[in-house]
Amino acid sequence: MKKKSIGIIGAGKHFVEKIFPILSNSNFYKINGILRRSKKSFKNIPIMSKNEFFKQTFDFVYICCPNNYHENYILQSLKSNFNVICEKPFMIKTRKLNKIVNLAYRKDKLIFECFMYTHHPVFKYLKKIIQSKRYGKINYVISNFRYPSLKKNDNRYKTNEGKGFFNDAASYLVSLENYLFNNSKLNFKVIAKKIKKKVDLRGYIFLEKDKKSRHYFWGEGQNYSNNIEIFFDDATIHIDKFFSKAKSESIYLKIYSDKVKILKFKPVDQFKLMFDKIAKNYRNKKFKILNYNLIKNQMSLLSRLNRS
Repeated sequence: MKKKSIGIIGAGKHFVEKIFPILSNSNFYKINGILRRSKKSFKNIPIMSKNEFFKQTFDFVYICCPNNYHENYILQSLKSNFNVICEKPFMIKTRKLNKIVNLAYRKDKLIFECFMYTHHPVFKYLKKIIQSKRYGKINYVISNFRYPSLKKNDNRYKTNEGKGFFNDAASYLVSLENYLFNNSKLNFKVIAKKIKKKVDLRGYIFLEKDKKSRHYFWGEGQNYSNNIEIFFDDATIHIDKFFSKAKSESIYLKIYSDKVKILKFKPVDQFKLMFDKIAKNYRNKKFKILNYNLIKNQMSLLSRLNRS
């Protein structure tokens, strides 16, 4: 089978370290061009100008540039008839979201937001437990995505639109409502948010529906914490390193009920699983429709929380 061409927008550290090894060794994708600020050559892949890039006939585009550029690049990519794979958050503001979704639908193109953790086997196993109601209803959830202060020149400390730690860390926590709990219609409140020089650093999100609550903690300047704890009627489930884990790490799902049960999930590359899933399903239209709805729900909730 002829490989599908993919263009890259961004190509920073995240792409070089985590994504390039996957795409360069893929039997499905072939990187045919890169659009980025640096004109320095990279692995013999053509570095293109913006004008040149959007004249190509890529099957896919992978967008991994700073958040505030996502919206325009998504629109330009769809107008150029590319299927769009975009890093989270898909967009910062929702004013053009319907336009983008409608354009993708008219052109029969995929739009995909990259929450790689949803492709890990531990996520799929947890979702099956929730759907089966094996341990009864969920009463409340506590989840964290927090980490120590970063280097001062890190992009997330910059005041450009879309920077900060809400769109980076909190977007994972908010995505739980759409990808794990299938519920984007909760009453919500950002109880606390620390802002310095117009950059949101850390905060706490409280969501509630029918007296069932979620407690989400996010941001920098804290001890590293990346986990989820779900309190059911008849059990409590805890998973450490739920959102982000090294591809060499095993993950443990712990169930506390009448007895303690620990399930071990062998190391996998969740980024590779994500790209493999896209490759496998890209011709399947239900996959496209599903992601239209997920993106709309995710962006709506994230935007409302960011304004509150």
